[in-house]
Amino acid sequence: MKTIRSVALLLILVSAAVAQEYPRWFLEQGSIPCGMKAVAVMRAPSLYRDSAVALAFRTGCELLAKYTTVTIKGGQAFWTTEAGVHSMGASYTETYDSTMGEQLQSSLRILDAFVDKQKTIVLLGDSSACRVEEGMKESVRISSVPQPEWVEKLPSHKQYHYGVGTSEDYYYESSSWQRAEQNALMALARATRSTVASLQKKNAVESQDLFNEDLDVQLRRVEVIARWRDVKKRVF
Repeated sequence: MKTIRSVALLLILVSAAVAQEYPRWFLEQGSIPCGMKAVAVMRAPSLYRDSAVALAFRTGCELLAKYTTVTIKGGQAFWTTEAGVHSMGASYTETYDSTMGEQLQSSLRILDAFVDKQKTIVLLGDSSACRVEEGMKESVRISSVPQPEWVEKLPSHKQYHYGVGTSEDYYYESSSWQRAEQNALMALARATRSTVASLQKKNAVESQDLFNEDLDVQLRRVEVIARWRDVKKRVF
């Protein structure tokens, strides 16, 4: 098993081509100067705003517990032919201290919240250490945000690994953000350690390979640094 002391996370995703606004801290989460923080994005309130915000807070505490230290094990099989690469299924497990999420609920606070007709977004953290400037609370129209440099080229750092995750456009926007974040976590796991076994078969007609990717890695201090959504291309 490989232990990574510090892990950073970048995120991209696919979503609907509809101009929307987000709080700046949601798009630039890594710019908030404190370590103990998390962001949870959930569905829009069905009835009461406070209930939706409270649920997002509990979900954020659970996310923070997972991102503190998580062990990912499992594998995925691929079949490559002249026609392309085809997934043959995947199975992964994530192990972390789930009791930590309950403990964090008593020590962390909601730093800011954003609610519209599509989603509920909550920023939570240690109120004594995390300071959210007013400029970070302003709403930003996503269509006005230019493509960040990290979309084409990930940063490099001796102490951190970076990963990007994408998602298809789901009916609920929150599901797209959640799936993209999860896929970015898996990209981090693959970037830190991956054992790939290949069984190759060739004949006169075609060349094909069977790949099996096995993961067994522990990630620490995972954090979403940035989010972006390309409205025109429906890609973030």
